[in-house]
Amino acid sequence: MREKPRDSGIEKKRDEEAPGQREECLKLRLQNGFSSSRRIENLELADIIDIQAIQPLMNDFYKLTHIPIGLNDLNGNVLVGVGWQDICTKFHRVHPETCKHCVESNIKLSLGVTPGEFKMYKCKNNMWDIVTPILVGDQHVGYVFGGQFFFEDEPVDYEFFRTQARQYGFNEEEYMAALEKVPRLSREAVDTGMGFFMTFANMLSQISYSNIKLAHSLEERNVLVDALQENKKDFDRAQAVGNIGSWHLDVCKNELKWSDENHRIFGIPKGTPLTYETFLSTVYADDREYVDKKWKAGLKGEPYDLEHRVVVDGKIKWVREKAYLEFDKAGSVVGGFGITQDITELKKAEEALKKAHESLEEKVKARTSELEEAYKALMESEKSLAEAQRMAHLGNWDWNIVTNGLHWSDESCRIFGPSLQKLGSTYDSFLNYVHPEDRDCVDKAVKEALDGKPYEIDYRIISADGVERIIHAHGEVIFDEENIPVRMRGTVQDITERKKAEEKIQSLANIVESSDDAIITESLDYIITSWNKGAEQIYGYSAEEILGKPIYTLAPPHLEEETKKLVERVKQGKKIQQYETLRLRKDGRIINVSITLSPVFDIYGKLTAVSLIYRDITKRKEAEAALEKIQEAHIKEIHHRIKNNLQVISSLLDLQAEKFSTLEVCHTSEVVEAFTESQNRVASMALIHEELYKGDELKTLDFAAYLQNLTANLFESYNLRNNDIVLKLDLEGIHLGMDTAIPLGIIVNELVSNSLKHAFPAGRAGEISIKLCKNESFAVNYDIPGPCPSCMEKKGFHYVLTVEDNGKGIPEEIEFPNADSLGLQLVNILVEQIDGCIELKRNHGTKFTIWFSNVET
Repeated sequence: MREKPRDSGIEKKRDEEAPGQREECLKLRLQNGFSSSRRIENLELADIIDIQAIQPLMNDFYKLTHIPIGLNDLNGNVLVGVGWQDICTKFHRVHPETCKHCVESNIKLSLGVTPGEFKMYKCKNNMWDIVTPILVGDQHVGYVFGGQFFFEDEPVDYEFFRTQARQYGFNEEEYMAALEKVPRLSREAVDTGMGFFMTFANMLSQISYSNIKLAHSLEERNVLVDALQENKKDFDRAQAVGNIGSWHLDVCKNELKWSDENHRIFGIPKGTPLTYETFLSTVYADDREYVDKKWKAGLKGEPYDLEHRVVVDGKIKWVREKAYLEFDKAGSVVGGFGITQDITELKKAEEALKKAHESLEEKVKARTSELEEAYKALMESEKSLAEAQRMAHLGNWDWNIVTNGLHWSDESCRIFGPSLQKLGSTYDSFLNYVHPEDRDCVDKAVKEALDGKPYEIDYRIISADGVERIIHAHGEVIFDEENIPVRMRGTVQDITERKKAEEKIQSLANIVESSDDAIITESLDYIITSWNKGAEQIYGYSAEEILGKPIYTLAPPHLEEETKKLVERVKQGKKIQQYETLRLRKDGRIINVSITLSPVFDIYGKLTAVSLIYRDITKRKEAEAALEKIQEAHIKEIHHRIKNNLQVISSLLDLQAEKFSTLEVCHTSEVVEAFTESQNRVASMALIHEELYKGDELKTLDFAAYLQNLTANLFESYNLRNNDIVLKLDLEGIHLGMDTAIPLGIIVNELVSNSLKHAFPAGRAGEISIKLCKNESFAVNYDIPGPCPSCMEKKGFHYVLTVEDNGKGIPEEIEFPNADSLGLQLVNILVEQIDGCIELKRNHGTKFTIWFSNVET
């Protein structure tokens, strides 16, 4: 230990404090040092130890063992110390060089010491120091240091110390005298002392950690107590404001507690013994039996909720009581909680309201009887008028010009909206309903009527529900003796539907007349009865020329019957739309038209005529024909180019195969064979585009002709033209779309190539047979029942293709669906692509049967 201890830590006198003072001191230390807001890692050793209590203990230990000892914090401060040596405090700690040796000793001793162990180190000043750590929880807060001593079994190097005295300028005689005072300890004493130090450090750790937890618990308790007290204050205030008291019963403790407000409500002073009889004595005499009965029922588990009277200071009060009682398993009351509310003012208000209501009821009954008689008479007269107005959509109004009061009949309110009367029955409120664009016109007409002109006008309004309506208004002005207008009255009629019908009729007439299509009406006996401008432009006839003529005047001679049949179909209730045919113009030119025929009914639903709409589509037809020719030429060119490109690819593959064949390493390799197979696949696709380019059809292919060319090319490719392998074809004339033909062509290429390569080894003769037909003829001619069981879920296949040979057959160990061969894998993939099904039979050679449908059909 090289730091001089604080004065407060090395005084040797004992503090003789009374036990009460000790407890108060501990409480204060817990509150100040161990606040829950401080984390353990932020605490210091000075916060958690009682220096005055520990110092006498250290003094006694030193007297017993003569081992210098001190408690240091992590900042190097010596909080408690005893046995300091003059050689340290008067010499080593004074000179800067020797002081460095002291600091180095402290650093070395404090590094890497684990709890429950100690570390011993001989400093550069040639004396021994020892240390053990102090922990609180897992937090390191300080050390127990012992030091500045020699072991009694080792000689002291006096010459070293004399040299050091001369080196640093110490008084040699005083320095050596101080050296003699340094304790000489046995190793057993040091070990025993360090055992005590470690036990002492552990006790400090445990006591400190317990004190911290105690401080936290005390602080949490104080917070809860403060909160509880504050809640009680709030609760008491709330009860006083709401005139609601409460009580709590604990049978086990024989306690009954009332809140302050409960005491005030019943007028029982606090401190009065609380018994059931005390409570019952405050109950109004007439209510006492009722209350007692309800309480006893509550003790048996029934709800306790009632209103009754009490007498407080000679005055009667009304209270409402409600209790929640608790019972044990045997059904005995163990406790309860209840509330009491002072409802006196509420009862007074209810009584006053009841008396006022009874008085008002009598007056209302008398007045109502008088008004009912008058009302009945008035309603009888108005009922007839209102019914008549409703049927005619005609309302009436009456404007008192002097008072600006405006009265509307019920029908007028229905026309303008139910809120007409509510918004204010004045002339200005009426104008607010008039459409903004018509408002000035209506106001002008009214002002002119006040000058004596007639008032009759049509105008628009915006009703209360936002609907625009058209009104026809008529009125007259009443003048007084001085010819001043005093009243104006009149009628309003909703003519919205009539106006809409007129506008619709006019709009339809304008549409018919301005349409570029020919819109014609003919009678049921085929006579033309109406003719618009569009008909004149399309057919060249004026209305005067064609009206009254038969409808088949517009048809070429060979289509007259078609025209009559179309009309007959309409008479049968059918509607014909966009029927394309030919018609005859006045100048004799034939035109293409699209016709829509519709029935015309009268108001009773009877068919009276037929409406025909003709649209001239001649130019469209000519454009479609031209476009079709262009597309055909374009598609042919595309097929031609694709075929040429595929042939180039095939030639490149051929050249590459020939190059590999000249290499010695590839004479028997599969490389040349792979190039040949790829060349055949490309050739099969190129052949399809060649057939499409040559043929008349652009979207479908004659697959039978294609198979003949494909197999011929394959036999030529494998140099089998003069071989003993015979090819038999049995092909129906079937046209397939591109999406089916290309995959199917590659499938035939793979299967035939496979037969040519593997079915007939060593020049063996044989036969390859290909059959193509529709599904029905296949079943009849070849006695094949249909797809294999695995394909039965796909019904409705249109066609069947078989490729078979009588060669050696595919070995049984090769599983066709999972074959390693690229060709067979490709076959399976392409069959799945065309949504087909394939079956392999190995009897007398190899036979593949493929069921499929045309993807484009």
